[in-house]
Amino acid sequence: MTFIPDSDFKKVLFSVPLVSIDLCLYFEGQILLGYRNNQPAKDFWFTPGGRIMKNESWQNALSRIAKNELGLELNPDLASLMGVWDHFYDNSVISDSTCTHYVNLPHFIKLSSKLDTEQDSQHSSLQWWRIRDALDSPTIHNYVKPYLIWILEKEKTCN
Repeated sequence: MTFIPDSDFKKVLFSVPLVSIDLCLYFEGQILLGYRNNQPAKDFWFTPGGRIMKNESWQNALSRIAKNELGLELNPDLASLMGVWDHFYDNSVISDSTCTHYVNLPHFIKLSSKLDTEQDSQHSSLQWWRIRDALDSPTIHNYVKPYLIWILEKEKTCN
């Protein structure tokens, strides 16, 4: 896995989309969301997630993100790909004037018990939200709301 210096990362942001994974952790009608500390999506509730690094498989990225952001040992085989979605932002983690394009791979993970959460460097708070409440909240980022609809549709087909 390769991390690159900020100066090189800025060139990447100008040139190519980033590939990322979001974790849609679900337990009994609720989803775990974090209040973002960093751009893009700063000051919104968003699913935990992160970029896939160069020479890192998506499975390793999923496990790393779960461990780093949530302290969760997660087997990627328990995650279901929800689709491939584009996220476009007018800003980025390095600059308010540098736009970001993510090709996002959200994964649905149904938990057998509610995860105890602690804040990390990406979030000032982690909180379980009832999906229907999150859909109506202006503090939930608009890119999260299609995930919520996807989960509600999954609930309908599973019941």
